[in-house]
Amino acid sequence: MARKTKIEVTVITGFLGAGKTTFINKLLKKYSSIKFALVENEFGAVGIDTKLIKGVDASQMFELKNGCICCSISDEFEQVLFELAERFPNVEQLLIETTGIADPVTIIQPFLNDKTLKTLYHYNGTICLLDLLNFESQPQHDISVKQLMVADIVLLNKYDRGKNQAYDTVSATVKELNPLCKIIPSLYGNVESIDLFDIQNITFYFPLLKDKNRSGEAHVLKSKALIIPEPLNKQQFLDWIDYTVDIYKNQIFRYKGLLYFKDEPFEYILNGVGGSFTIEEGDLIHAKENSRIVFIGQLQSVELLYPTQDNNPQWENNH
Repeated sequence: MARKTKIEVTVITGFLGAGKTTFINKLLKKYSSIKFALVENEFGAVGIDTKLIKGVDASQMFELKNGCICCSISDEFEQVLFELAERFPNVEQLLIETTGIADPVTIIQPFLNDKTLKTLYHYNGTICLLDLLNFESQPQHDISVKQLMVADIVLLNKYDRGKNQAYDTVSATVKELNPLCKIIPSLYGNVESIDLFDIQNITFYFPLLKDKNRSGEAHVLKSKALIIPEPLNKQQFLDWIDYTVDIYKNQIFRYKGLLYFKDEPFEYILNGVGGSFTIEEGDLIHAKENSRIVFIGQLQSVELLYPTQDNNPQWENNH
């Protein structure tokens, strides 16, 4: 049976103990009419979390053992995706739960740059759960920071057991690390405020940007906003963004933008992680707008030199 529509893909990430399994169970219950599949990855020869997930048929569980899907067995991960799409043509949504110590970038990338996968799947976005009580004391803090920086939604979990001061402090830290994300307080992984169909928040805003230099970080994290007032030459822009993010894929963690091309009636949405990105058609243009892109990462050695022959770019950063 041929597949009629693409499978929507949502990545669920977060450090060890953040509450990902509880959250997924509640998400499956909230959207009980949707046909889900779930891909998990975990360490160890015997899977445990699979037995804790409710609402997904066991035949649609693709559990990857003895490694992490973001690195050592990435080939198996992509094979699982092809097999799932072929065997289960009625699946509408795919949830991918990463290990607590996984870098989600290479999990997201296949959905953005593999041409065959893009005909089968649509990347819906990433939700990161954060343990509000233990965030600052987590080991491997750089991993949890990376998980936050690529997320579209950050769920500050265990809010009921944290003091308001802790919530305000952590929330401010998250917003500095990822000014593009939506922050939601949560009690035991509650999902009432989660809209699975609007994770990327296409009508995102471009905040005032500042240097991100958290004490104790090995590297300075920054965000920069590029504003281009004139319509873009489409091929020139595509050549530039493709070259730039490929060269700096290890320094640019996340980028997002609204683009306006010459002789095009629609706005376009740029969404990228690492060296991989998509550009999708958006709404009709009703008035002249500036093209705007926000970059987040270790940008101190990154040269974001946009060609200025046809355009006059302006940078907003370090205010």
